Amino acid sequence: MFSDNQGKQNENEGRTSGNVDAISLILKQAGRTADEVAALATLDDADRSAEKQFSGEPPTITSLFGTAKAVEFDPGRFSPSPEVASTMAKCIEFLLKRKKAGTLLDHAKMLFHDETISGLATLGFFGLAIPKQYAGSGAKLGDLGPLLRALTFVHPDLAVMFEVHNFLGPVTPILDFGTEAQKTYYLPRMARGELLGSFALTEPGVGADPSKLALTAKREGDKYRITGVKWPITNVIYGGICILVLKIEGEGLAKGRDSGMVIFEVPKSDTPNFRMIRNRLTAFDYLWNARFRMTNYEVSTDKLLGPPGKGLAQAFSSLAKGRGGICVNSAAKIFKLLAQIILDPSQSQAASELTRKNQPGGWTAFRSTFGKPIGDSPRIQTWIGRATCHALASRVLGDVCFRLGANGVRDETMGMIAKVYATKALLQTAINVYQIQGGRSVHLDERRHAVREGGEAAIANAGPLIENYIGEKMHEFTIATVYEGPNPVLADIGAPNAMTRGIRAKFLEPIGMAEVNGKFGLAAKAKFGWFIARTVVGSLNPWTGSLAGVENLFPEKERLIRKALHRNRILGRRVLLIIARYQKSFIDQSFLLGDEGGIFDQLCYSLASLVYAISMDKPHQEYLRIANALDLEADSRMKGKTETPRLQHAWAQVGMDLMNSKSALFSDLISDIEVSDIPLDPRFIDKFI
Repeated sequence: MFSDNQGKQNENEGRTSGNVDAISLILKQAGRTADEVAALATLDDADRSAEKQFSGEPPTITSLFGTAKAVEFDPGRFSPSPEVASTMAKCIEFLLKRKKAGTLLDHAKMLFHDETISGLATLGFFGLAIPKQYAGSGAKLGDLGPLLRALTFVHPDLAVMFEVHNFLGPVTPILDFGTEAQKTYYLPRMARGELLGSFALTEPGVGADPSKLALTAKREGDKYRITGVKWPITNVIYGGICILVLKIEGEGLAKGRDSGMVIFEVPKSDTPNFRMIRNRLTAFDYLWNARFRMTNYEVSTDKLLGPPGKGLAQAFSSLAKGRGGICVNSAAKIFKLLAQIILDPSQSQAASELTRKNQPGGWTAFRSTFGKPIGDSPRIQTWIGRATCHALASRVLGDVCFRLGANGVRDETMGMIAKVYATKALLQTAINVYQIQGGRSVHLDERRHAVREGGEAAIANAGPLIENYIGEKMHEFTIATVYEGPNPVLADIGAPNAMTRGIRAKFLEPIGMAEVNGKFGLAAKAKFGWFIARTVVGSLNPWTGSLAGVENLFPEKERLIRKALHRNRILGRRVLLIIARYQKSFIDQSFLLGDEGGIFDQLCYSLASLVYAISMDKPHQEYLRIANALDLEADSRMKGKTETPRLQHAWAQVGMDLMNSKSALFSDLISDIEVSDIPLDPRFIDKFI
């Protein structure tokens, strides 16, 4: 079907290069085992290859070790074409209509209703991110953040389905690495919704370390015979299309650098060579998530996506473009959690009578603790304010990731920061809201279970059914910290590797190779020492970085941006001093470079403050309070503190703003979010007894 010439000019790139030999030798000299050398060198090679798919300097790295341009952290503005905007609007209206009618989901199948999927396909939902020449709408990555937020509010699994179909695969990998024949054949069918997409990287025992792939494609002439297991894979449906990341045999590739990416058209049913079993999940439960085994499954070699040996590099490239989606989804879920405890689900007279001052009549207003509403507690105000600050910063971080990806810039560190920061904020908010709601959070969501067992009709004649949005969805809030890279792995391994890769290549590898060859490497060490000295001196300048091109620059905004850029330079200095001190073992210092107080952790809060400050278009008092709270938190983290009385007071002020029905925050962020009944609401307890 397709030409077998794709990537031939680059096929030798998959074989061992001098650069990779240097990395392996240095790792061996540092006392690494053979398995560690193979894994670390493979991942480093994949990362470097992935960077070649992009252009431009990652602004996060520049902000650490050079003169950053603040405008590069601008999230931009939502500006889709009229066609894209119209398609998005029609899709959301269609979904809301079906949700209101109770026909969005097929509870018997635990999937979105067939008519929901077919209706979305007719409206062009599945082709939004596909260029017009392949029958899509041609939406830019930067246009999709608001759509993902809206989908999350309708049903979070819709947002996951859209992300898996477009960002992880197959749309993004085929667009980035496919031949013209592959694009022409697959993309129009995907745009029409005829092929729903999935991406298969994870295997039993293979998640955080994908260098240990076991699914193997053995070349025999113009065929690959694929054998192995993938588990768990989201959206891998019968009759769909799946991007397989696997190991290739028969191409003469070096061990550990033998990965590939194959387009797999999933059969419409099990065969003697393919078997799939749906997983029963406690999150993403209305998506098809499965495990499948392939045994000598025959695929033509023209289904290879990109050159052999580059599967992991291509997978990393796709992951870099997709993490912004996790970020904006997590922010939307935080707002929904906050709405659940602040808004009143009932519009009855009994509810309105309990509305006090300017507070909505929700849980924070009517639940009494020691003679006053729980929302008056400074601790609760602090929790709500912190969640609000983190959610707004997360939303902007996600939009920045989308904009960078749309402009062809791979800022791997930014992607990891966005994902880790937002999902940690979501988990913290879920725990706090769970605690605010108290013992009611463990009550079974009777309505949810009744609907699942008998559909919407099952509740028509039922008595009052208790709902429990928060307690029943804790798995959903938790899983975000795991998929597309567990947070500890990203923070302790992935991000330190990304932050230091350029330094290692330019300075440490020449030093290491000199020592491998029995030399002192004076010239290489002097060069590195001069770089450290320049970075240290640069970090002392509080006016570091350029603000040229930043719009709506008022005094408070300028102050916050300059502070954040200066913090980043200080963090760059700290990274270099850690490298200089620990040398070959610096990458092992996860407690210094990684999460929970390390450099990466501090950088998360500094960048959150930076991007949020840049996004402000006017000095609105309520939003300035958020910007100042984010700045205070970043300063505290730089000093090794997670909280201070001053920071807690700043959070409490934001929390009070959000709980004030007359405030801009309330109106902008949560007032129109749909919420469910609160379990065992004491005002209406009689109807349950």
